[in-house]
Amino acid sequence: MAMLEVRDLEVYYGVIRALKGVSFTVNEGEVVALIGANGAGKTTLLRLLSGIEEPDTGSVSRKKDLTVGYLRQHSGLSSGNTIREEMRLVFRDLLSLESELREMEEELASMSPTNAQYEKLSAQYAAKQTYFEQNDGYLIDVNIKTILNGMGFADKAMDTVIDTLSGGEKTRLALAKLLLERPELLILDEPTNHLDFETL
Repeated sequence: MAMLEVRDLEVYYGVIRALKGVSFTVNEGEVVALIGANGAGKTTLLRLLSGIEEPDTGSVSRKKDLTVGYLRQHSGLSSGNTIREEMRLVFRDLLSLESELREMEEELASMSPTNAQYEKLSAQYAAKQTYFEQNDGYLIDVNIKTILNGMGFADKAMDTVIDTLSGGEKTRLALAKLLLERPELLILDEPTNHLDFETL
């Protein structure tokens, strides 16, 4: 099934034509490399695919509700957050649900099972807990650690402030965050610039 369909793209910057007649399809499960000389329009095309820019003519059609993760060239995270805080932002909805579950547990514990509201609240709790479990809510910190280890942060303290990291580390951290988000389509503009062989 096609995730992305590109038809007859044409892009101008002033009188300079950056792209002409670009057409292709990206299907689910495919890995595609875009290779070309500097200035050939690779970054322009990736910006079009991610929806940051629009073509002058032609079209980019995306599968309905397609989630896209885009790592820009020479881009890294810039934040006063710690590594842990920043990575956990990916899971803010699940973490909010976890807090809600804790509150519901306290409410259920203070309520008599014969209370008319008990059964209703129990059913709501069960549904929310099932959703939390099915979406790996209990594995948030494990998943964060696994990705960070794979991206070369095994020896870096989780309470390290991101703005104190080097440019290369910030880029690798931006990629780690994208991987945690699990987008259906991952677009990477020269991601290997700051990756060693093991991380690749």
